[in-house]
Amino acid sequence: MRDYEPYYTEDGSIGLYSYADKDVFHSKYGALTEAWEKFVIPADIDGLNKDNIKVLDICYGIGYNTKALMSFIINKNKKNKKSFLKRIIETLVYYVSIGINKLLKRGICLLRHSGSIDANKILASIDCLELNEELVKLSPLFKTVKTPEEIYYNLVPKFLNCFDTYYSAKNLFVNVMSKFSPRNRKEINELLEIKFKNMHINKEYKIHPYVNYIILNALYEKFDTQYWNKDFKKMVTRGKNRRFFDKTLIKYARFNQICGYNSSHKANLSTFLHNIYYHHLSKRDKNINFKTAESLFKLNFYINDARKSILQLNAQYDLIFLDAFTYTKAPHLWSAEFIAELYKRLSPNGALLTYSNSVLVRNTLLEAGFYVGKIYNEHNNKFIGTIASKDKSKIKHPLDNYELGLCATKAGIPYHDPNLSFDKKDILALREYEFRHSNLMSSSKYMKIRSLNNE
Repeated sequence: MRDYEPYYTEDGSIGLYSYADKDVFHSKYGALTEAWEKFVIPADIDGLNKDNIKVLDICYGIGYNTKALMSFIINKNKKNKKSFLKRIIETLVYYVSIGINKLLKRGICLLRHSGSIDANKILASIDCLELNEELVKLSPLFKTVKTPEEIYYNLVPKFLNCFDTYYSAKNLFVNVMSKFSPRNRKEINELLEIKFKNMHINKEYKIHPYVNYIILNALYEKFDTQYWNKDFKKMVTRGKNRRFFDKTLIKYARFNQICGYNSSHKANLSTFLHNIYYHHLSKRDKNINFKTAESLFKLNFYINDARKSILQLNAQYDLIFLDAFTYTKAPHLWSAEFIAELYKRLSPNGALLTYSNSVLVRNTLLEAGFYVGKIYNEHNNKFIGTIASKDKSKIKHPLDNYELGLCATKAGIPYHDPNLSFDKKDILALREYEFRHSNLMSSSKYMKIRSLNNE
């Protein structure tokens, strides 16, 4: 974490500021909110009409896009709530299972409290590309704090919201509780213009309690004993950044390290998971168990330059999340050649999603052969990102004539990265040369002409 500074975003999730790139990983209004609204919701998973989807998460970072997607799928696979009598019976079975569990030397739990999922379950295979190994290892350990607004909604019955006093009481509660909310350093606040009021929250935009444990297990599968070492332990348990990490998840990670993941996963892990999930995290009427939820996903982590990783992957992806730094900071991940590789790997009715509204990015997608449109956010009535697909029917909000005209100006000149091997300075210099010698109209002149024509 030497190169990064954690900070709280307005929805209670944690973002990262990169000193090397002098940029933030996530928006100030919420890392989780951004993941849901710019990637998961517009992905329209139901519209894929598939029960086994393949996902490529480019620039995994600390994993919010993958976590939000996994949470969506777990919630989607839940059965309807069981009857009161059935929940009583399953609760009794649960306590009997604990008794049996104590009698077993290896701690294997034969009976589980919780139901199964629907027969038509959705499965997901997610390939995560990230250059920074440290961030990948840390990703499941970050916590999300509860906002005052969320606490108020949990305390006060929602049927009272038809009364004016409900909102007056909520505003008073939030204003008072915000004084006790976790604070960012002054420099981070000034940099991001964050006044952490904890007002922006959507209770649906949450990480399911199982998700971080599933990711931890996948990381142990990849790194085994190399996952947890003295330096890593010191990083998450000591110093100024320890407040950003979840203590229960740290205990679980240390448990795997001490007992050995491969052995604990088959035996002692069962008892340990009971203690964590059913005594600390979960409500008793959860209707999907951990092992069932874990079976929904296959996670693969590729720790390398994304340009090298993409050449190793030959799968056809239903969803591609392109969440790289802005093109001025990471031009190699927005180049025409890299986008062309993504085009090859997107399934015929799949979708590529990105937060960027840039003319350059959109024109690069168009030149690669994509149909390109805008991601619309109903909450604030704004377009907040870009969607691309080989299937025209996937584009609900296509670019209008004005936007297509902008793409044909100098502003739309793409970056080029021959052989996917140029460094940042060379890519920027190559575009600058092409920009200066181009005969295309400038974007400012184009906008001026359009403005005069509309008068």
